Amino acid sequence: MSQHLSQQDFERYRNRELSPAEILALGDHLGDCVSCQAEAREDRKIQNATEQMLSQLHIQLNMETDFQETHVPYQAMADYVDNTLGDVEREIADSHLALCRSCKEEVEDLLAIKAQLALLPGPAYSPREIPNLRQRLAALWQLPSIGIPAQAAAVIVLVALIAWAVISYTRRHAEEARIQSGRQKNAVAENSSSLSPESVTTNQSSLEPDSESRLVVDLIDGDHRVTLTGEDKLSGFESASAQTQNEVISALKNGRVESPSFMAELKGRTGRLMGAGSSEYGLLNPVATVVESRTPTFRWRAIDGAESYEVTIYAGDANRIVGSGPLTETNWRITMPLERGRVYTWQVRATRRGEEVIMPPPAAPEAKFRIIDADKARELTQLRRTDARSHLMLGLAYANAGLLEDSARELRKLVAANPKSAVARSLLRSVEAQKRSR
Repeated sequence: MSQHLSQQDFERYRNRELSPAEILALGDHLGDCVSCQAEAREDRKIQNATEQMLSQLHIQLNMETDFQETHVPYQAMADYVDNTLGDVEREIADSHLALCRSCKEEVEDLLAIKAQLALLPGPAYSPREIPNLRQRLAALWQLPSIGIPAQAAAVIVLVALIAWAVISYTRRHAEEARIQSGRQKNAVAENSSSLSPESVTTNQSSLEPDSESRLVVDLIDGDHRVTLTGEDKLSGFESASAQTQNEVISALKNGRVESPSFMAELKGRTGRLMGAGSSEYGLLNPVATVVESRTPTFRWRAIDGAESYEVTIYAGDANRIVGSGPLTETNWRITMPLERGRVYTWQVRATRRGEEVIMPPPAAPEAKFRIIDADKARELTQLRRTDARSHLMLGLAYANAGLLEDSARELRKLVAANPKSAVARSLLRSVEAQKRSR
């Protein structure tokens, strides 16, 4: 609407005769035209209608922000598979799964893992007690005399079988003792020399056949093999701490990766950083995420006609920490190291033809990010130094720190090495689901 507003335009608005498109055009014109604003203030009815229109536009913007379509949360998927969702929640999930292929595939993988765990063998029971030779012979002599020749033949056969079993047991026991002695000698030799890739392969191939039959997870992880039996015996991470091994076992059994609880706090709240103008949510990174570096790089989308940009970092209740100054590029790396373990908010102000445009706009959530704490940074540095080839270990460690992008990158490598593994795909999809929910 390039011309000034007439009394007829305001009269049509008061009589609710304007179309939605005309209402938006009228609002845009009032926001830019000083002359029409002054005329509107002279008429109380016009002023009230204008305020009502702007209020409705603001509510509509908030509704568009609040009711964006989202995927089924990963915890709801787990509850869906475990049949612990309520009737209403399950009906909502069924409706979404009928339309969303991504969520449907993720639920199918969780169901496959649950079915696989249900097939695990039950506890083994001791066989029933078998009568000894003396008891059998005593019973044999109590039979009628007509059957004594046949019974004698049976006794001879039984004695022969027992003798054969004793000899076989003795030989097998001697062979096992010899093998055990050889293993002890090899262990001593390996402890006295550096561990070579050939020795790692030899040790991994020494799994017993009966243990192989009880494997529920079998993954190729970098240059070694990771297995998990039905008795929760983990192989491949013997050098890791007990806590780390328990976390790996839990992730493999459940097919999901856990992230820290503070990730939910990084989604932000609306209307905190206010300004004169607004734009679409054009901030790219870091937004609702965790950052390892104390000097992260900030990126945003370009605005048509923008002459310059300025980035501002806030901490706490809009407490300004540092600003970039005028920029012409759409990225900026801060030079002052930020404090570890703290949550920060950032904003970009663009200058365009004398007006100021703010990203994110006032009605959108704040752009928040968190710097990982010092202990977690040291842990990741040590892990990359000692277990750099373990994509599973790095993927779980990154997710535990809140670095979901890095976690997804490592788990993609794990899936590439194990394309037929439902467990590996489920771990990756659990991280991707958490990324989408940000």
